[in-house]
Amino acid sequence: MGKLTNWGRRRGDNRVAKKADYALIQNAECDLDAVDEELMIPDFETELRSEDITQPEETPPPNALARQKGPRIFALVGATGGVGTTSLTTQLAHHFAITNAAQNKTGRGPADPRVCLIDLDFESGACAHHLDLLPSLTIEDLSGPPEQIDKAFTQALVSTHECGISLLAAPNTIGANARVNPHTIMSMLDAASELFDTVIIDMPRYQQPWTLAVMRAVDVLGVTCELTIPSLHAARERLAKLSGATEDGVNAHVILSKFEKRSFKNMLRLSDAEKALGRSVLTTLCLDPDTTREALNCGEPAGAIRPDSRFVKDVRNLAEALISAQDVPSVKAA
Repeated sequence: MGKLTNWGRRRGDNRVAKKADYALIQNAECDLDAVDEELMIPDFETELRSEDITQPEETPPPNALARQKGPRIFALVGATGGVGTTSLTTQLAHHFAITNAAQNKTGRGPADPRVCLIDLDFESGACAHHLDLLPSLTIEDLSGPPEQIDKAFTQALVSTHECGISLLAAPNTIGANARVNPHTIMSMLDAASELFDTVIIDMPRYQQPWTLAVMRAVDVLGVTCELTIPSLHAARERLAKLSGATEDGVNAHVILSKFEKRSFKNMLRLSDAEKALGRSVLTTLCLDPDTTREALNCGEPAGAIRPDSRFVKDVRNLAEALISAQDVPSVKAA
């Protein structure tokens, strides 16, 4: 069992309460005293032989089935600026969108969007620009009471990309990250987790009163940094703060962006990065500026522009790593 979150769910526990079938309940309501004696179950005195006894089939634990059907909620935050977090979240959402569309494709038409990309940086977020979509949320919506945010309200404010990504974003406003109502943010995330199978969150780099609650509630938090000493130190400091903020910490892992596998003189290596971080790196992403630049200028995910590029392949590996890390706690920093 995971820990309680502000969304009314446990991290790593995606079980959904099964609603009662009221029709069956109404049909079952009757006066037990009026039942005919002939319908009563008789007492059998016949002894069952051992070969007649059938062993019940082993059923998987409820958590295993729930994890398959429950939503996946991932969040990414940059340790420093310019590490490509928004490009990464956009392509990650595109990967899950095309994967879900291929699995749920029917002859009647395209499948409903099941992937939601949420831009929680209301001051300098760029997810809408990366997808060439107009943000439908307003700061007034996010500053109001949380009671007004439900599934119908959230679904009405979603902007949908043709590839199957549903976007929740607001226009950039100075000081907006401090103006929003933390409870309203949580209500919106709760509604999104009920509407979509996969939720990808682009977190603001600077901490706000509500950011820690979001990081604690997601399944996996990816801290993105690059192979430079300042960026590695910033990532280590952020991870240390997250570990000390709560008793059991946050399920956070390091994503090393703009990483080149070629070995040059006087360059840092992956082993140097892990030594500086005090923990292992979840995965690495190559430096592919041509693909990311072209995708940004076209307003499309990188996978829609160059599906065979190195960056897109690395994001596929990242998606698999995030799924594997859902129930695996991160390694504590040294």
